[in-house]
Amino acid sequence: MPIKVSHFLPLFFLVFTQAGLHADDFPPMPGKRYDVGGYSIHMLCKGQGEPTVIIDAGLGDDSTDWFDIQNHTAVETRVCVFDRPGYGWSDAGPQPRNSLRISNEMEKLIQKAKIPGPYVLVGHSFGGYNIRVFAAHHPQQIAGMVLVDASHENQYEALNIKLPKHFDRKGNILVLPKADGTVSDKHRALRERAIHAARAEISSLYQSASQVRHNADLPKIPLIVISRGQPESLGRDAENRERIWLELQHDLWKLTPISQQIFANQSGHDIHQEQPELVISAINDVVNMSRVMH
Repeated sequence: MPIKVSHFLPLFFLVFTQAGLHADDFPPMPGKRYDVGGYSIHMLCKGQGEPTVIIDAGLGDDSTDWFDIQNHTAVETRVCVFDRPGYGWSDAGPQPRNSLRISNEMEKLIQKAKIPGPYVLVGHSFGGYNIRVFAAHHPQQIAGMVLVDASHENQYEALNIKLPKHFDRKGNILVLPKADGTVSDKHRALRERAIHAARAEISSLYQSASQVRHNADLPKIPLIVISRGQPESLGRDAENRERIWLELQHDLWKLTPISQQIFANQSGHDIHQEQPELVISAINDVVNMSRVMH
């Protein structure tokens, strides 16, 4: 699941050990797999037209968490959502699982799938890191961007978040319940894969943040920043931490001169699940703005 400020409070640390998974345990694959250099990444594309929307999910989410939004936005243009290595129907990828590596994998995936630009990039939480690095490396191909309560490269220092330094690959892992305390209803096999893929990405978050800092420049593209309106922080300092989070979100709004910030007043971090209509509207708006500009 996506990384939150509250994700590093003791309340959310549980122990999980992955059970053995077999091919028969998985639901049918909805998209196609593409070899990106000895391992394959799953991607599902729907709709027609340009620009192509490419969605990168948050930490712990896979493509299935975005199918509803994809179905609605594919009415307007072509929309692709993929599983980062280790998630969904994608193979595990080489370590470390940082944003620069993921950006390079996105490039190979798009080439193998023969998806021409321009692209509107959508990133939720950690996905925001990945698409920003990709955009910095391919500025001429980027037509717009939507950041959904996206991670900021300075959030760990600003919020004094101490990430776990090491995970035993076969042992303990950070498991995060939903906001209401229930367990995800995602298919068991997909859920277990997501937990272990998230572990590897958590281990490299400091690297990813540094990579975003070194790839901070974005092209002058339409940008919509969607920020949560409901608090996620817990503890005595919760109000101050939420204030800092909103300041960081406002800083993301400054990434391009053609930008706006929208607040999801009924949502916490998982805006794509709690207020999907806002995300759908933002994607469509950026697609339409990019068409006018190009």
